[in-house]
Amino acid sequence: MTHASKRESAFVGIETSKLLLKAVLLSGGEVLCKVLENDVAGYRWLRSWLQRNDVPIMGLRVCMRLDMPYSEAPARMLADMGMLVCDAEAGSLDDYLRSQDLPADAARSAVVLANYCEDKRPARWTPPSAAYVELRLWLRRLHAIEGVRQQESARLDAHLQAGQHALHALLRQQIACLDAQIRQHETAILAHVRRHPGLPRPPELAGNYQRIARYSVGASLAGGH
Repeated sequence: MTHASKRESAFVGIETSKLLLKAVLLSGGEVLCKVLENDVAGYRWLRSWLQRNDVPIMGLRVCMRLDMPYSEAPARMLADMGMLVCDAEAGSLDDYLRSQDLPADAARSAVVLANYCEDKRPARWTPPSAAYVELRLWLRRLHAIEGVRQQESARLDAHLQAGQHALHALLRQQIACLDAQIRQHETAILAHVRRHPGLPRPPELAGNYQRIARYSVGASLAGGH
């Protein structure tokens, strides 16, 4: 393990956004930057750019903030390419920023992530299971439908007060359809959780969806309700 660590001479920090990736490469005393699109083509361009700079891809340590939006897809793809993707966890990164007298808002900076990567050599990130990813997608879909229902419900009284009875009746029907969709999604999510006992608890469950959350995600689900 020590021998492998000594061979590391290049480190990458990646800042993610919805459309773009900003990558900073530390190699041979140089600091190189590249901005790419946050899509499959962009990930491949990143690999090509690293190779053109004589950086071996396999085992290259790449540091990202995986608690930030739009980071999981590039992390998965880069890991599949053979890079050693590391998660700059908030607590450890905050300690590093304080030790370097850096402001808290520097935590997303690609160059800070690259330097953190070189100094701390964080552990390899393990991609979540397909079942966990699917659970999060189900929960996000449920949240989106609930958002639409909330918006429609807010309009319901306004139509009634304005004497728009036909619109009020139509909206009530639409809300009933949304309620049915919400129940269907909850049932499907519960079935998914039962099929995959031991899943970690997704952040989308925090304080939400009590019907789902009462099943102990992350523990045995045998004998559920």
